[in-house]
Amino acid sequence: MLLNKAKISIILVNYKTWQDTIECVESVMKNNYTNFEIIIVEVTNINNSFFELKKICKYYKNIHIIQFEENKGFAEANNLAIKYILNTDNSEFIWVLNNDTVIHKNAINELVNCYYDKIKTSKIGFIGSKLMYYNNTEIIQTVGGEINKWFAVSKLIGKGEKDVGQYDNLTNEPDYVIGAAMFFHKSLISKIGYMPEGYFLYSEDVDWCITAKKYGLTNYTAIKSVVYHKQGKTIGNKYLEDEFNVNTGKYLYSSYLKFFKKHYKLHVPMAYFMLTKKMLGRLARNKKMEAKIIFEVIVSR
Repeated sequence: MLLNKAKISIILVNYKTWQDTIECVESVMKNNYTNFEIIIVEVTNINNSFFELKKICKYYKNIHIIQFEENKGFAEANNLAIKYILNTDNSEFIWVLNNDTVIHKNAINELVNCYYDKIKTSKIGFIGSKLMYYNNTEIIQTVGGEINKWFAVSKLIGKGEKDVGQYDNLTNEPDYVIGAAMFFHKSLISKIGYMPEGYFLYSEDVDWCITAKKYGLTNYTAIKSVVYHKQGKTIGNKYLEDEFNVNTGKYLYSSYLKFFKKHYKLHVPMAYFMLTKKMLGRLARNKKMEAKIIFEVIVSR
C-alpha cells in the first residue's frame, strides 16, 4: 500500500510514568499503519523506569530508547529525539505523542491521509489529532486551539463537548494543535527550527505552531485521527497540591507571559491585565497559593 511506504518516527517522552508509556506503546503496536518506529526519551530514570522500558524492547524491535539524564524540559527532550531521527534520516514523518495517550487503530493512517490530501493545495505546518478524554471517550478534550491576541487568551476548540460529529465537515484549521499529538513532515524542521526550548513546560507547542503560521504554513486537525488523552497524568492537572505541582503552576503562567512577549508584543499589557484579573479571582476564591504564584510571575518581568 502506497501510504505505508512513508516511514514515521513516533516520539514518546517518559518522565516518572513508565506504565503509561507501555500502555501507549501497546496501542501504537496495534494500529493499522505498519511502517513506523518508536523513540522513547527516558528522563532521569525515576522509579527504575529505564529498565522497565528496556523490557519491552525484547518484544518489539522497532523501539529505541534514549536516556536523558537531566530534566531540562519537554522541548529539549523532544528535540533530542528529533535530532536522532534526522541523523538517521530514514523517516519521512515525525509524530510527537504524549506518553499518557492511547491511540485509535486508524489514528496514524488518518494523519497521513490528511497530509497527502492537504499538501495538494496547501503548505502544511502541523497536523493534530482529535483528542478525546481517556476516562470519558465520548467527550472531546480538544480539536485544536485558537488565540485571541486582543484579549490575550487562548481557547481549546470543542473542549468538554460530546462528540456527535460536529467538527467532521469543518475546515479544521486551528491556530495551534496540542503538544500531546503533533504530526509533521521532517522537512518542517529546516523551515521553522526545533521545538522552542525557551519554555520548560507549557506553551512550547503553541509557540511552535504560531511560528509555522508566521512562515506562511497552515496547521490542520485530522478529525478522523483519534487519540485518547489522560491529560496531565505526569505533571498533574491540580498543580497546587504539593511542591512539585506548585512549580508546575509557575511554569503555566510564566510560559503564557513569555509566549505573548515573543509573538504578540503589542498585546503584552493585556496579558498582564489578564494575569492580574486571574490573580484577584483566585484571591476571591481563597486560593491564596495560586494567587501568590501569579503575583510572583507578574512582578518578575
